[in-house]
Amino acid sequence: MTAFFPFGTQYHRAPTPLPEEWAGDLKRIAEAGYTHVQYRPQWRWHESVRGRYVFDDLDRLFDLASENGLRVVLKPMLETAPDWVFQELGGTRIGFHGVPISPVAIGAFYVGGWLPCFDNPQVMAAAKAFVEKLVRRYREHPALWFYDAWNEPRSRPLGQCHCEHSLRSYQDWMSDRFGSIEQINEYLGKRWTSLRTIRPPASAGDYVEMYFWRKWAASAVAEHVQGVVETMREADPDRTVLAHAGFCSVLQDPVCDANDDVLVASKADRYGTSFPVNLWPKQPLHHTQADLISDWLRRVAPDYWCHEFYPNEANWCEPPNPQTLDRLVWMALAGGTAGFTFWQFRSERIGNESNGWGMREINGEPTARSEVCDRIAGILRDHGALLVDSHRPPAPVALMYSRDSDVLGRVEAMALRDQDPSLERSSDEYRYKQALFRSHFLYQALGYTTDMVTPGDDLVGRAVVHVSAMEMVDQATADRLIQYVKAGGTLIIEHPFACRDDRTWVAPERPTHGLAEQLGWREAARVALGSSRQPVRFANGRTIEAAGLRVDLALTAGEPVAEWSDGAVAAVRRRLGDGVVYTLGVNLSLSASGQWDDAALDVLNDLLREAGVQPEYEVDRGLLVRRRQGPAGEVWFAFNVGAEPAALTLPAEPVAVWHETVAERSGRQVTIPPGATWVAALPICQSRDAVDGQFRPDGVEHVSTGP
Repeated sequence: MTAFFPFGTQYHRAPTPLPEEWAGDLKRIAEAGYTHVQYRPQWRWHESVRGRYVFDDLDRLFDLASENGLRVVLKPMLETAPDWVFQELGGTRIGFHGVPISPVAIGAFYVGGWLPCFDNPQVMAAAKAFVEKLVRRYREHPALWFYDAWNEPRSRPLGQCHCEHSLRSYQDWMSDRFGSIEQINEYLGKRWTSLRTIRPPASAGDYVEMYFWRKWAASAVAEHVQGVVETMREADPDRTVLAHAGFCSVLQDPVCDANDDVLVASKADRYGTSFPVNLWPKQPLHHTQADLISDWLRRVAPDYWCHEFYPNEANWCEPPNPQTLDRLVWMALAGGTAGFTFWQFRSERIGNESNGWGMREINGEPTARSEVCDRIAGILRDHGALLVDSHRPPAPVALMYSRDSDVLGRVEAMALRDQDPSLERSSDEYRYKQALFRSHFLYQALGYTTDMVTPGDDLVGRAVVHVSAMEMVDQATADRLIQYVKAGGTLIIEHPFACRDDRTWVAPERPTHGLAEQLGWREAARVALGSSRQPVRFANGRTIEAAGLRVDLALTAGEPVAEWSDGAVAAVRRRLGDGVVYTLGVNLSLSASGQWDDAALDVLNDLLREAGVQPEYEVDRGLLVRRRQGPAGEVWFAFNVGAEPAALTLPAEPVAVWHETVAERSGRQVTIPPGATWVAALPICQSRDAVDGQFRPDGVEHVSTGP
């Protein structure tokens, strides 16, 4: 079979599009060059009466896909449960204070029944029975490609679920983690009478209980997905099963909207994610969000899918600028995804998603959006084989993402004025998340690409490891970071750091785990700055205005590299073995404005240059360069998100230019206008040489980019 790059679209979620629209739409989808469609059979739609299955519409949709040479991704929507699940099986979730969470119809769940309690074994057994029936019906159909086990597994709202089944699951999870009730009480400083008297937190003020309650919730979600994946595998052992996150962990509120990407990905063969990038970017920070998602998903699953890319939003909003949409699609492809699916073909016509999401008009007519998407489909039909089995080369910079610190940081940010946690709403406006977003932006703006790592990962080969606002650090992670520095790495730490134990309790000596001597400092004082800022002067004369926190560092072995206005130490350098660690009591990321000319960029650049680390791409700020490398060649992507034309010198002559927006090229130099995108195939090239900063093609001959 000829290699192809998967590039398709979600098509059907009952009741739309309507049956009379299917044949023409699927023909147009195939003619444009799309490779697959996704169908969402909803449990409630196909089994509204228990044990009576109606699949007539899905039968016809499968046949039409086959007639047009389209592959089908089959994604059951179990969240839209039939009425009998609630009436006969007791599937209604229970929220805080024993208040039932009534099933609703909204948006993606227009047909109703959102959301039963899958901790209830009867509900899960009924859901599995539906999945098994679905799989056995279509497993031999020539159009079937693979399964998507779950639509955006997540635990929301914060209060779900307090039914007897969920409580038992939570209690058993606590026992598995800590032991007997005596051991639980002793370790956590609690006084529950028995395991069965443990209850979810009733107040936002208890960090310990809220932290573990939401950790359990993510674990329960993963168990639900595992149950469906196993059912699919038993009914169709040879077919791939993917699981698909909504907001992936680096974007998601881990308390109000819990999902653990790494845990859920371990339950399926493949992993995918929605791709909710800002379609109307107004500041530089917005332009790096696509790479943030991709950088994280490559860590979760190297062969991940971009499985819901939104070409529009809902409720008659102003459509995105076509040039911006074009750039964002290519950015998603540049991130390393193994496959791509739009949400969705036609704009929706119902509920709170009216006139939303689609490439085309409600009546199926083309739009400026669909012209962009169709054009890319055609390019990938002709050239996309080069992307198959390709990957992003390892990045020199690794940002460490700690889900434990993320959960804890979100719990910390829950307002004590809202003693009733059911009033809490999803947010990313808290210290850990903002530090993650902004530290990622700083490196992109300086010309680096980044990978993401987790606390348990091997750090060998990374030029820089950056850790920001990571309050939860265990002994193994502390040891791993020190070993990394001694072996020659550059570690950059932004406060707060290593200040809580695995119960969430604040450590009396900070940093924990005996790190004070190794890192060359101990925490002397800490003040939350609120809305105020304080100046920090670095040794080379640069000054920034600190935001978020002020942490004073008392020296134990390091040397100061910055000070607060009153002379207290604000940053420390410590040479350790063959490497160096910089600890910043001023959090550069939280202090950064997210603009190209921010002083925090210059400070970070100084630290990196001092450590001998140079960016991969010496380009003006605002030009983002990415590449994917495969067995037969490379694909280079350049995105000018700045306000001025920007030039890129290529390591070799392009084999084929796939896409350019009025770019100018002279030999190996490409000048790219503001807002423009340039994509081309190149021979395989080595990374920047650490000595002379030059790219060196390895002599691979030019290869055909055809399918």
